[in-house]
Amino acid sequence: MQKRYQYCMSGMFAATDQNHYEINIPSPHTYETEEEAMADGAFGYRFVLLPGGKGPQVVIFEGSGFRLVCDGKENYIKDWVEGDIVGIYDFDEFTKAGGYIRLLNPELGDDVCIIEDSDFLDTDKTFADIFPNMEHLKLYYIDNLAYSIDEITEGDK
Repeated sequence: MQKRYQYCMSGMFAATDQNHYEINIPSPHTYETEEEAMADGAFGYRFVLLPGGKGPQVVIFEGSGFRLVCDGKENYIKDWVEGDIVGIYDFDEFTKAGGYIRLLNPELGDDVCIIEDSDFLDTDKTFADIFPNMEHLKLYYIDNLAYSIDEITEGDK
């Protein structure tokens, strides 16, 4: 078995069930070196509900960007994804690849400063559970907060 390296994005998102979640999304690619795996740090991640009945999915794009817009009336951040789609995970594919989600403890309220791992609760909710009434073809933002480079052995997943 050969050692390989895989980029894993750790982020947060607000779901349509009115809760916030942590998500860890493994790249669909593995590499021979950690340096090669770092290239996947440019990816952009969104949830989407595509036609075809698979339910909510995580879509991974080649890139993403943002900019601050000051139009004289208000200031806001415009964000986007760009490039080709490099991967799509439905919930089963996501968990099989090693991805997971955790619920931000709702008892912490809206003005929380997340400082402890215990601020998150394990959950068995699926993407369909956390995105009820999701709009078709609307991209739901996932905030890319951190990453890890995981060493895996081909055949582990």
